[in-house]
Amino acid sequence: MLVIVDDNVDLLEALKQIFAMTHEVATFSAGKSALEFVKENKGKVSVCVVDYAMPEMNGIELARKLKAVDKDLFIIMMSGFVDFEKVEPFLKERLIYQFFTKPLNIPSLVKTADEASRLYQRRRTF
Repeated sequence: MLVIVDDNVDLLEALKQIFAMTHEVATFSAGKSALEFVKENKGKVSVCVVDYAMPEMNGIELARKLKAVDKDLFIIMMSGFVDFEKVEPFLKERLIYQFFTKPLNIPSLVKTADEASRLYQRRRTF
């Protein structure tokens, strides 16, 4: 299952439609509700696509809390406001799996999410 978190509801709906062709998808406009969902569905959610800049809880804070729930979870971060240098340390520490800038390269995002989902399933079988 794929979870998408973004406070831009138009983008959220577009991504839901794209990913729903190949994945079970849950979408959230706030980090807190997404975190609760992942807790309730631990082991079922393999990938979270998370916006960096959101009110209440930014993407990095959410990523840390999600990883505390399931250390094997793959987190793909996206942002229209943050440059790569700011998120590079989080990639190096493996908090986030991949980083995408907006406007999104949709084919690349889909490929990355598919790959992450397969890797998650492999991790869970061992």
